[in-house]
Amino acid sequence: MSHADHEAAHELSLYIENDGQLHRQQGEPILKNLILKVAKRTYDHDKAVKLYMYLMESGAKKYCKEFGGTWNVMFSVPTRKLAAEEFAKSFEAEAALGNY
Repeated sequence: MSHADHEAAHELSLYIENDGQLHRQQGEPILKNLILKVAKRTYDHDKAVKLYMYLMESGAKKYCKEFGGTWNVMFSVPTRKLAAEEFAKSFEAEAALGNY
């Protein structure tokens, strides 16, 4: 089993955070969905990570289309999961501060 590549996960996170199209098309809908889950008290960390995995996959594909490489080799499942975990933890931290 391959291990998560922390540098690649960080690179993917930064790429996604700075891509307006990915943010608008997938990031915002995920955020709205999670905010709703928190409000309804049905928020589940593992499900949030699963949701963010879709965004990580889209980001990885777009990154490789732009810079070359094979998306699922450059950003393995453990690497994408690490990035998705960071997005979920960031959301949880912001939600705990009442920033939504």
